[in-house]
Amino acid sequence: MIGLIRTLRRAARFARELALPGPPHRAPSGPRRPRRRRPAVLEQLAMDLGPERPRWRLSRLVERSPHRARVLEHVEYARRFFPELDGLTIRLGFAQKPGVLGWGSLDPEQPGIWVRPRRLHLFTVAHELTHLLQARELVPRGERACDLHALARSPLLIDTPPSYLALPRSLRRARMSEAQAHALCALAREALAAREAGDRRYLQRFEHAVAERFA
Repeated sequence: MIGLIRTLRRAARFARELALPGPPHRAPSGPRRPRRRRPAVLEQLAMDLGPERPRWRLSRLVERSPHRARVLEHVEYARRFFPELDGLTIRLGFAQKPGVLGWGSLDPEQPGIWVRPRRLHLFTVAHELTHLLQARELVPRGERACDLHALARSPLLIDTPPSYLALPRSLRRARMSEAQAHALCALAREALAAREAGDRRYLQRFEHAVAERFA
């Protein structure tokens, strides 16, 4: 009887040991591998730089003029070819002095151009916008240099001959043909390339090339 009781106690003890949880699993010894961290998701920040600056500041004459829409169409189209002026607010007015087709400010702090509403050409606008580049020392000073750099911008802006460069009589007409505009633009770019190479007589070079081309 006593032997049976001891056997039952040993069986009960063995059952309790089986029911106990085993030791926790341990990782093998050695250097730990770094855990890969999930990339942190940052909230998008809105950078408010304030209202966009207007491209033009119109004078009272331009605001009240019946030619306002047409003038704005011309100057906005020409300005597309002058990315150096992006971000500037340019004053736009009317030139009223007799014999003056346009005028451009040489004050870098006060950019502005003045044109004649009834005798408005794209090349006149391009010439005056080039004056604004001269004010920022991006183009050499002088009216002839201004004409040449305006010619080199694009043939799409050459709808009338330049006023300060010597041209053959065949080019001194009210409107320029498409072929003439492309030729003048190409010759102007060649002259500017010669200037970059060190030719200080690049303006005369252009005038001679035009005289030979349209002789």
